[in-house]
Amino acid sequence: MPTMQLPLDFTPKPCAPPTLIHDSTWLDVSDVARGVGFAPTVEISFALHDALDPVSTEEDGNYEQRLFDALWQARFELSLARCQSANFTFTFPRKHWRTGEIAEIALRLRCEVKSKTVYLGLMEDF
Repeated sequence: MPTMQLPLDFTPKPCAPPTLIHDSTWLDVSDVARGVGFAPTVEISFALHDALDPVSTEEDGNYEQRLFDALWQARFELSLARCQSANFTFTFPRKHWRTGEIAEIALRLRCEVKSKTVYLGLMEDF
């Protein structure tokens, strides 16, 4: 069988425009967000994710319900504000497993719509 040699082409080609690398401080939650009426991509900050996540001393912590409630409130606040951003306070209970004491956790959140993506996070994430 004869061998075939491929020609090498070293002519310069125009550079492709740089692509933005996705910011790793945001987590895609679009599937859950569709349940509250968001059509575009929705991302939450990892800091918000950590704040909603149950802690080791907590009894009956439900991350999914907290996330759903925060997204619902963000959608509601954006519809009230009728603009591209809204600030609001999101609260949820946290019950200590041993003492049974319930602490009300209040998070100051910001929601922004930028280039077809909705970002939801703690105020300091923006």
